[in-house]
Amino acid sequence: MAKKLSDHFDAIIVGSGFGGSVCAARLAEKGMRVLVIERGPWWGPLNRDRPAEDRREFPRGFPGSRKLIRSVRFARKRRRSEWLFGVDGLLEFHRFDHLTTLTSSGVGGGSHVYTNILEEPPAEFFDAYPDEITGEVMRPYFERVRAMLRPYPIPDPPEKNHVFERAVAASGLPEVAYPDLAVAWGEDPRRPEELINAAGVRQSTSTYQSDAFIGCQDGSKTTLDLTYVPVALRHGAALRPLCEVLAVGAVEGNYWVLYRDHRSGEERCEAASRLILAAGGLNTQRLLFNARHGQGALPALPATLGRRFSPNADLAVLLWKTALLEDSSWGTSFNAFSRITDGGLHRFVLGEVGLSTHALPMPSFLRRWMQHSTFLFCMGRDASDGTVGFDGTGLTTSIGRSFDTALYDEMGEAIARVASHYEPERLLPKVLSGRDPQGLFSVHPLGGCSIGPNPEEGFTDHRGEVFRYPGLFVADGSLYPRSPGIPPSMTIAALAERQADLME
Repeated sequence: MAKKLSDHFDAIIVGSGFGGSVCAARLAEKGMRVLVIERGPWWGPLNRDRPAEDRREFPRGFPGSRKLIRSVRFARKRRRSEWLFGVDGLLEFHRFDHLTTLTSSGVGGGSHVYTNILEEPPAEFFDAYPDEITGEVMRPYFERVRAMLRPYPIPDPPEKNHVFERAVAASGLPEVAYPDLAVAWGEDPRRPEELINAAGVRQSTSTYQSDAFIGCQDGSKTTLDLTYVPVALRHGAALRPLCEVLAVGAVEGNYWVLYRDHRSGEERCEAASRLILAAGGLNTQRLLFNARHGQGALPALPATLGRRFSPNADLAVLLWKTALLEDSSWGTSFNAFSRITDGGLHRFVLGEVGLSTHALPMPSFLRRWMQHSTFLFCMGRDASDGTVGFDGTGLTTSIGRSFDTALYDEMGEAIARVASHYEPERLLPKVLSGRDPQGLFSVHPLGGCSIGPNPEEGFTDHRGEVFRYPGLFVADGSLYPRSPGIPPSMTIAALAERQADLME
């Protein structure tokens, strides 16, 4: 590595989402010198005290639409391209042969675009993990996440929830449950209040605007930039926003990180004895594949890289225009679901998801139609045996519905049963996944750097440390050896709590 390396840090963390921000906070609390490198900006009204060059307002309406999409990585039918619309955009798409994924960029990572659900997996979920990780072992780490994010169910379910409850009951599916949401609730959504969260940061209580997918404008969503990241900074961690990691490798007993500072256009390099990759399920894999094949900087990475990949069996259908819904955007986007089991074991969840019609760039007539429309959305515990590859330029995968046909058919049937009781004008099953019969759309690309007992069965050990590379860790959704079939954020954060606890 030709560039000059510094030894100023004990740990470098790439990404500030549910894995990266947790590790940053806990390692900084231990007294470690921590650097967090984040490719996106500080987002939203609660970060207006940050330097102007480091922050952006959430994309809203037509004026803010330029910031809505950051980039699209395209790898279909042997065509490879990347379209970068703006380094300070919020959303990133990956387009593969049969799979489209949506992820995000910014300080706080995916917490800006996830649906706030913090759900613990059932104990049997950890049967897929090494013996060191069990439901009992993980319990105190889940409690730490709860203590920081303070999740509670929605206190006053809106109209759309009552419609959903009736449709589920008429379909004969299990009773609707209301999971914990990382949202600050008040007495009345029409009269927001101010409060201080567990990290000592000021928030406002929810106004019931369903803008979970494009950043929460009212300040009620308890995101990581308002919790774990401030704790990390308070204990001396450094954070460099709008800095994108280009390559990683090892030299002289340390790990180096080459990145571009998008504020100045300069390329810089830092090094530390610990490197924690938390760039998101696909981007962490891209950096590692590049390090093994592209630059050859980490040539001994296990052959299990890219295996056990899963889209978490995400499946969505749009119910177009139903007289039963007055305004599907009133209330948090996804706040209730029916849980379907098989022999007492979790199979999938089915929920209703409203859109941020007040915030998305759309003409008024379409906004009115969308308020009378909604999505039904499933997540399931799929086979988790997909594979991500690398062609020397970028990631590839051929994963589609056929990798777990039975589960997708079962979820599709359940959606159709519930949808019939909404009496929509039309069902649009291919809005998000396209016309491809194998097409999938996922907001939860998981696995690929999976935890396992050895390098023949996993990519990292139970601590998330990469086999054959002491000091190199993974701390994001790519660690999952099996899809949970529920939102994965809670478990990613709890695993990161455990990882940081075990790091010396």
